[in-house]
Formats: sequence, C-alpha cells, structure tokens
Amino acid sequence: MKRPMNLALAAVVATTALAMLAQMATATQASVSLMSNGYEGTVVAISPSVDELYAVDVIDSIKKTIGEASEVLFRASRQRAFFRDVKILLPKTWTKTAYDQVAVTENFQDSDIRVDVSNAVYGNQPYTEQPGGCGDPGRYIHLTPDYLTDDTEAAKWGPRDKTFVHEWARLRWGVFDEIGYPDDPKYPLFYLDFANFPFVPKPNYCANQELTGSKMDNTTGDLCTELNGLPTATCRFDPDANQVANSSLMSYYYLSSIEEFCDNTARTPHVADAPNRHNDKCGRSSVWEVIESHADFTAGANPPVSSSTPTRFTVVRQEEAKFALVLDYSGSMASYDRILKLQLAARRWILHEVSMGSSVAIIKFTSTATLVAGLTTINNDATRQSLAQMIDSTAGGGTCIGCGLQMAIGSVLNGQRNAVILLITDGQENPTPPRMSDVMNDVIASGARVVTIAFGESADPNLELLAKNTNGKTFTVKDTDNGNQLNDAFLGALTYQPGEVLAEALIKIYETDYQGTNTVFTEQFTVDASLGRDLTFKLETNTPTHVVSRPYLLRPDGTKVDIATFDSTSNTYTITEAMADAGQWSYSVGLSGSSSNSISVSVSAKARTPNVNPIHTTAWASAGSGSVNAVTNPVIIYAEVKQGNNPVVGARVKALISETSSTAAPQEIELYDNGNGGDSQAGDGVYSAYLTKYSSVGRYSVKAQVWNDGSALVNNGFTTSRRKRSHPAARHRRAVSAHPLDTTPYCCGSVVPLDPTTATPTGNFTRVAPGGSFQVTVIPTGDVFPSSRVTDLHMTLEKTNLSLTWTATGDDFDAGTVSGYEIRLAHNATYLHEDNFDSAANATTILLSVADSANLTNLFVEAGQKVTLELTLKEEVKYDTPYLVALRAVDEAGNESLVSNIASVMIPTPPPPADKKGLSLTLIVIG
Repeated sequence: MKRPMNLALAAVVATTALAMLAQMATATQASVSLMSNGYEGTVVAISPSVDELYAVDVIDSIKKTIGEASEVLFRASRQRAFFRDVKILLPKTWTKTAYDQVAVTENFQDSDIRVDVSNAVYGNQPYTEQPGGCGDPGRYIHLTPDYLTDDTEAAKWGPRDKTFVHEWARLRWGVFDEIGYPDDPKYPLFYLDFANFPFVPKPNYCANQELTGSKMDNTTGDLCTELNGLPTATCRFDPDANQVANSSLMSYYYLSSIEEFCDNTARTPHVADAPNRHNDKCGRSSVWEVIESHADFTAGANPPVSSSTPTRFTVVRQEEAKFALVLDYSGSMASYDRILKLQLAARRWILHEVSMGSSVAIIKFTSTATLVAGLTTINNDATRQSLAQMIDSTAGGGTCIGCGLQMAIGSVLNGQRNAVILLITDGQENPTPPRMSDVMNDVIASGARVVTIAFGESADPNLELLAKNTNGKTFTVKDTDNGNQLNDAFLGALTYQPGEVLAEALIKIYETDYQGTNTVFTEQFTVDASLGRDLTFKLETNTPTHVVSRPYLLRPDGTKVDIATFDSTSNTYTITEAMADAGQWSYSVGLSGSSSNSISVSVSAKARTPNVNPIHTTAWASAGSGSVNAVTNPVIIYAEVKQGNNPVVGARVKALISETSSTAAPQEIELYDNGNGGDSQAGDGVYSAYLTKYSSVGRYSVKAQVWNDGSALVNNGFTTSRRKRSHPAARHRRAVSAHPLDTTPYCCGSVVPLDPTTATPTGNFTRVAPGGSFQVTVIPTGDVFPSSRVTDLHMTLEKTNLSLTWTATGDDFDAGTVSGYEIRLAHNATYLHEDNFDSAANATTILLSVADSANLTNLFVEAGQKVTLELTLKEEVKYDTPYLVALRAVDEAGNESLVSNIASVMIPTPPPPADKKGLSLTLIVIG
C-alpha cells in the first residue's frame, strides 16, 4: 500500500505497554544440571548414520574437545561453570566399539550434542538449532564426523574448544551471535556508527577494545571499495591475529585473546546498538546479562570457585527398551469406550510397532495393581500375539496410579536400563496412598522415563509433572478420538527404542478418522519421490462387523492392490507394498453405514532407496510436556520439515490443536518459516506460530500436517566457513597486503540462504506428525496479547520522500490484523529505544489507525504480508544527518508491541561538481 502523508503531524498514544513476556522454553534439557559449578548429565549422541569406521577418532575428538572446552568455559563464566560429567552415547548398530556401560536413559533424540551427517547449508560448520527467543535453550548442537576428525576442516571454524563454548552458550543460555552475516538483510557485516561524528562504517561485532584488521574484497583480493559510504557487499572484515580485546566469545571467538562474553560494564562493555542477532533478539541486553539471569546463576547460584576438575567421560551404548505398560482399568474407563480403545491401541502397538528385541511388561491397576505379564522380550510373532491377547476390556474399581507405578519400578523394571513406563489413565487418584506424589521420587531415582497418556478431561493434573520430572513425554486423547490420537501417543514412546538410520524409519504420510453413515469410504493419498519402500496401509475399526468389504488400494496407474489381511486381536486390516509407485493413490472400504462405529486409517512408508533420505517432520510446543500459564508464557507451536538434515522451505504447514474437553473440530493454525512473530529464523525448515486462542483450561494436543502446494524446495546449500581462506588473488598480492581472506560466508543470520540453482523441488508430498500435549492452567480472558514486534523495518529517503516497508504483524502476536502503528522519526537512536519511545520530545511522531481513513485499510493486512508506506517530509533532508525510524504496532484493545528494529538512512554531502551538469544525490540505506 502506498499513501503519502505529512510526517509533521504529531500524536500521543495513551496506552500502557505490556510488560516483557516471560521466557518460553523450546527445549527443557532436563537431564543437564549445574551442581557445585559442574555440568552433569550432558549427553553427546552419535547418530547411527555415522559409519563405525569413524568410531575411535570421533570418540577421542569428543573427549579432547569438551575436556579442553571445560577450561575455556570456566574462564568465560568467571569461574562459575565447567563440564564435570559427560556421557558419549554410541548407537546400538556399533557392535565393534568398546564402551564403559549400557545406557540408562540416554537416547539420540533427547541428546544435547549430536554427531551426525552434515546439513548441506552448514557443511561441517558446527551449529546450534535455536528456534526460540532470548534466554530460551536451543534444541541441540550439531557436529559432523568430518569436523571432529579432520583438523584442517575444523580449523576453518577456529579452535574446537572455543567453538564448542560458543555453541554451548547458545544451547544452554539462549544467547546469539554478536556479529554480522554476509548479505543478511537484518544483520549486516558493516554499519554506520551514529554515536560518534564523523559517521564511519564499522564492522558488526562486540568487543571491549576496537579490533584491528583489514577490509578485503573476497572476490578480488583487493582492499574494499565503498558505495554510498558503506563497503560493498563482497567486503569482509579480516581481524588481525594479535588483538588486545578479550571479548566477545559470541563474535570473533576464534581470536586467541578473546576469552569472555560482552557485558554492560567497563570491564567488557557491550555494543548495544550494533545491528546483530543478539541485540535484536535480546532487546539490546548484553550476553553476560542474559547468562547471569539463567537459573544456573540467578540468586547467587554457583558462585565462583578457585579451580575446575577434569571432565569425566563415560562411553555408553544404547540397548533395547524395556517397556512397562501401566494401564488404568478403573470403572470410569468403561465410559466413552475408553477401555475398548485402549485395548485395541495397546494390542496394535505390541503386534506391529514395538521393535524386535524390545521387552514389554503389562500391569493393570484399579484400587490395587496386578501384574498381568512380566518383562517379556519380543522375539517373534507368537510372543507378540501372546502379550496382546493378555490385554482385555473388563473395567471396574478405583484408581490407584501410585500402585501401578510402584509395581513398575519395583518387581518389573528394577535394575533395568533404558526403562520406559507407559502410564495410561482417565481419572484422578484415590485419596488413599500410595499416590503419584508418594512414589514420584522413587520413580525419578529408578531412572525410568514416564510417558503419560491422559484419557479425557478428568485425568489427574499431576501426569504432566510426572512426565516432566522423568524427562518423559505426555499425550492427551479426546473421548471423540477414533484411534489416531491414541495410536500417536503409543508411537511417541518408541523414541526410546534404539535409533536407526533415517532411511529405515517408517514415515507417516497420511492419516484420517471417519465416523458417519457412508457405506463406501474412499480417499486419496500421495506417495512422493522420496518414499515408497515397504508402504504400509492400516485400517483399524472399533468393531469388525463395521467393515463389510475389505479395503483395497488403487495404484497411480489404476491397478488394484487387493491383499488386505485382518488381525482380529487389534481389529486391523493391513496392506503392504514392497515398492509403491510415486503418485496419487486411493483406497476404498465398504462400511456398515452405522454412525456409532468408526474407522482409523494411516499410511506409512520408508525411503525409496536406502541411500536417499526421506522428507520427515517433527512437531512440538514451547510448553514442552508440562503445565503452562498461557498468559505469562505464551505458547508457540513448532514443526520442523527436513529431508535428512537439509531444510525444506516453502512448504504449507498447519497445526491442529485439540482441547480435551471440547467436542469441536481441532483449531487450525498456519505455521510459517518467515522469521517473523513466533518464528526465529527464516528458511531454516522450522515453521512456527503463537497459539492465541483457548477454549478453556485443560489439556491441549498438537499435530502437524505438512504438504507441498507447489513451492516447496529442499535447500541443498553450500559448504561455508567462518575462518580465513586465501583467495588466489590474495596469494598473488601477499607481499603487498599480507591479509588473508574470509572468502566464503558462514551461516546463518536472520535468513538461511537459499541458492535456487542447487535447491531441488520436493514434488507433491504430505506428512503427519504428532506433537504431544501440554496442560494449560491459566488462559487469557479478553484481549491481553499484544502484536508481535516488527523486526524487518526498512527505509529509503530521497529529497522529501520517505518510504517504509515491513512485514505486517498481527492483532495477537502473529495472528490477525493490527489496528494501528505508531511511527517515530529521530536523529538519535537513543530516542527510539524501548525505554525512551514514549517520550515524544525528541522525535516526530505519526499515529496511523485503521479508523482514521478508509484509504488506510490496505496498510492493515493479515500478519505476514509485506506493506509499504510512503511519507512526505515538510523539508528536504540534511546532508550528513542520520534519519532513524522505528515503529510499534497497536491492537484493537490498545496493547502495544515492543518497538521495532531501527531503520536508518543518511545522505552524505555530495562531492564538489566536476562540471556544470549539476549534483545527484546518493543514499546510504541500512536495514
């Protein structure tokens, strides 16, 4: 939308800013604790995709890297933290490598550091997946085998010990890089420092002393040239090896003198106005301020000590899981056919899902607990059938959850490693002991993880606490569910089985439930080019008589696959296809037409070939598996879409949010990978959005649906390097300049770069991924959520014409449409900071409201869309004077967003005319 307006108008916005929201966690890192200054429970897991030929070198490098990083961390944390205890987890597929003991609870999916094949965008650059905001822990640190074993490759990124501490700070404390990125629209390599006149371009970094170095062009090897006062896009700052500065480890950490983080004190002063990712995410707070506010150090925790101790490493190997099914058979389980649904889902899980070699025990509880089956190893189909038949459907009695748990950790799982309890219940506990709270500490001490599945809205509220305290998971099943929610919950427990290479994992591509009067049910599903091997179609019904004719499949060429087998133990029809053709498939089944009966359908397949990774999806919520106050800790829903480790961008992702007590259809939320609102970084394959609507307090379950509507691409990236490499031209000029170059960009700032020449279209595909559930204890009443902060404000200025562009924010965070924008123009950035923005004395202000004029309505568009506003100054701009603009959004209730990034423009004084043809103005534009 383009509309000229007079910026000389002033207005006062009389609304009260909402307080800074409490931090949200995207990963709990529950297994890691800082005790008496030493980190314990850190897990480095090696992927089964890593060749065992690397084993000795990888393990040795992990020990050397983290052992030396411990001393770097000790100095950087001001003698408050080091690595005391680290577990190195070997995949079960590594059969020739020595290890110290069998793993207890460690597994790849919950590990803190992952050694895995490379992400094509990053190459061998270490990186931390960090989808949250300031102070939120990251998900994991990614290291490649080549990085760990090839000293030449590792040297491109700096000393391994300092590189690891740099990534640990991002993972543990939720801080970000204090450096610019090549070609990044928000975090440039150079910026104009408006704090000191004359305004000169500065490299984007944080240091307590100015770094010496050269500006070199990475394409020519020459000194950089400037365009409109700023270095050209190919210019790189190459700091000298010898420096006086000792901070910051979040910028040029590889320099030998750098040992600390920037603070806002004279000791290591923070450069608060540098346009880097940390300042943007953390509201100009220094890295050390954020670190000190972490639970590791708040209230004087872990005060400085005189020395650290050497890191203790234990090499462990994951073994098959030992599952204890702890099943509620109380009288209330007869309601809504819960016991029947449980019987079918548990039987199907035992018959079809638990891997060979795992062990299963069955415990039923009512007012007491009964051992139905002791721990039994799944080694053949007969064992599966025998266990499945033991799960009956007779319910009656009380609800002693503590009794079931006590038996599980006592006679069943006592002394077992990789022990998992699946606790399924629908009610609140008996008032008589033992209750969950009575056995909680014993369950935690046993080392067993607890996966809780809550049936209905009345299930005990302590289930989430039990799962959280044991680093387990929690799921919720609505009473209107016909099977898929419950099956997804059982599948969630399989995370704790030993991992397998991604190409051998069954990927769910389709699922649906149907309950209605149709006598023939037909739908379609897509088999994409990355999948097709061992395609498995399953149709489960609540009663065998409901299916009057067996289901069959139609291939893309129209030929029929009519080989369905029926398992009466789980009421499941199965069709398998060794290699499914890519394309549109369909299925059909004859039904009784009874609206009281239901079917549940799912389709899964493996990678088309063992050496090609499939597209896969995971989903989760920022609330984790626990309870959350949705007012003080707004929930963000996430879904990650990748092929192997490479991001899939441009996909359509929708989250389905189900509330247990509601019979309504799930709430649908569009998730975006655009770097705005709830999304931290554009193009990283993590799609996200805030959950802003709640029907009631209670449990909410999450599921993600993913598909390609024609624009999805796999980012096949390029290998990147942060360290200095010599360009041929530089070597030719070595005698003159002697400045090595950083010839390739490193990744990644506000946007993950996409090279359209190497990216590959995904073709049509669909994916379904459960995201667990969480409990909401407090919900918003009225309009309490403000708009999300605008982070990509950009401006251009010529004569009296000022043009602003940004991505529209929403009425409630990143949902809906805002009602107004407050825009301020100043010559000093201080006046546009959050704490000064309400003072209009030193800034010109305009308030735009959707109510002001019908002609402005195009400015107020749905969140996520680009908007443009043309403004007119009353006088022409002055040379060598910074013009700075920031804005904040206002919703219909008057809630204000945080102040946007500051956009800047300065027009330098033109050089003297060389002839009489007149002057031309050029612009300096800083995003």
